[in-house]
Amino acid sequence: METIITGILFAIIAAIGWGASAVLSRLALENTDPRLATIVSLFFSSIIMFTLSLSTQFNEFEKLAVSDFLWFFSAGLTSFAAGRLLNYVGIKNIGVSKASPLFGTSPLFAALLAIIILGENPTIMLGIGIILVTLGIILITKAK
Repeated sequence: METIITGILFAIIAAIGWGASAVLSRLALENTDPRLATIVSLFFSSIIMFTLSLSTQFNEFEKLAVSDFLWFFSAGLTSFAAGRLLNYVGIKNIGVSKASPLFGTSPLFAALLAIIILGENPTIMLGIGIILVTLGIILITKAK
């Protein structure tokens, strides 16, 4: 039970961080090209995470298989590089209040890809969630 509470707490803290990041990014994007913003953001994020990883889990790196590195590389390319750039372009063009909920649809795509690629079994609740997320997308994009 404690693990579940910790997971929920960390997920909420992460959501607060992503929300704050969107607002702070919007402020910076008023005078900055999204491509440059992506490079600067990734540079500082990489320094922080590299330092934390080396200082707390140096011995864990040798346990990673080469295939794991390739999967993590692919994940980093799609989420942190391309995802961050597209995130910034979206924030700059339509604002935080519209772009952030649309970025929040990532679980929809994760669920669909997990079913297709990983062979995970869809459930009724997942189907209902997908329908609700889709309705949310429609409502957000129709809002003026």
